[in-house]
Amino acid sequence: MDIFFSSTQNAYRHQVRDWLSANLPDNWNQAGHWPRLSEAQEQDFLINWERRIYAAGYSGISWPKEYGGQGRDHFDELIVNEELGRSEAPESINTIGRELVGPILLSAGTEEQKRHYIPRVLQMEDVWCQGFSEPNAGSDLAAIKTRAVKRDDGRWVIDGQKIWTSYAHFATHCILLARTNLGTSAYRGMSLFIVRMDTPGVEVRPIRHINGQPHFNEVFLTGVVVEPEMLIGPVDSGWMVAVEVLGFERATTRQYRQARFLEELRVLVQHVRGSGELSQALQAELGDIASELSIMRYHNLRFVSRISQGGKIGEEASLLKLLWSQIHQRIARLGLEVLGSEFDAISPIAERFRRIYFTARGETIYAGSSQIQRNIIAERVLGLPRGEKRTTT
Repeated sequence: MDIFFSSTQNAYRHQVRDWLSANLPDNWNQAGHWPRLSEAQEQDFLINWERRIYAAGYSGISWPKEYGGQGRDHFDELIVNEELGRSEAPESINTIGRELVGPILLSAGTEEQKRHYIPRVLQMEDVWCQGFSEPNAGSDLAAIKTRAVKRDDGRWVIDGQKIWTSYAHFATHCILLARTNLGTSAYRGMSLFIVRMDTPGVEVRPIRHINGQPHFNEVFLTGVVVEPEMLIGPVDSGWMVAVEVLGFERATTRQYRQARFLEELRVLVQHVRGSGELSQALQAELGDIASELSIMRYHNLRFVSRISQGGKIGEEASLLKLLWSQIHQRIARLGLEVLGSEFDAISPIAERFRRIYFTARGETIYAGSSQIQRNIIAERVLGLPRGEKRTTT
């Protein structure tokens, strides 16, 4: 694999870098952390920021122009994501729309769905959440109980409960998995729907995250009626569509994370050097993490190369999910150790790494826990046999 970028691609990278340097908030470039905003102000800030990115031509890079995208190749998209991460630009609050809904509609949606929803994702007219996990069906999505029953008029009526639903408290739409056929296996008989969050019967209850943000939510659905055109893909094929969605979630735009994690590591090194020499143990730990970030980047390049040639991400996406979530927790723990008593201080670096530490705690759980990722890698990537269940007497 040729890992070197062309002169045209390098020029594009510098163009993106210059735009970010000129357009990020003044207090962002050095501190790399949130301005002090209320939750409502932060939401407005993020929505306006993403609209500015789109207006500048740096959103929907590889999506077709007829749906509002830029029509560029996937390597240009990687470049933009890496530069967003390197500058530690705000992470999208519409990640579900950008990372999941847009790609899956391009793959499985109708022409009407593509033309209506995809431009609205890019323009931040619609903000999406993901209704997959349930109280007794987290990583095991085959155990979902939410039901969708088809009426005589062709509409669907949905009843059930979802949990850990990110952004549901201000999302306008939800991509929702529901069981539509009880007379078949657990992995069949599920369908994927679009649900407007203002539909009667939808109730959202925020759950405050350990970092203090109301990021997660419970969503209750009682007699929620959706139109036939809100179905994504064929009836009862939701599992296959969901697997593709999760592949996008686990593998796409991780270029942003890899570049951002490397910047977080650089900040820690600068902080330590400002107060003394790096110990051998700390140098070894920093070297290990930097090596893992390099491996992550090579995986990113390999996936982008495959996608650019029309290939699918597949189960190997679990490698990236496992890798980035564990790397970030290592960086978070290292930040805690390096800062020591400063971790509780009122300073930009302390605030920054407190946020990283508490946010990273859940990253080995959401989008499929690390245990589930290892099972997928063992069985579906490496082809290892399933272990026999042990019984005790």
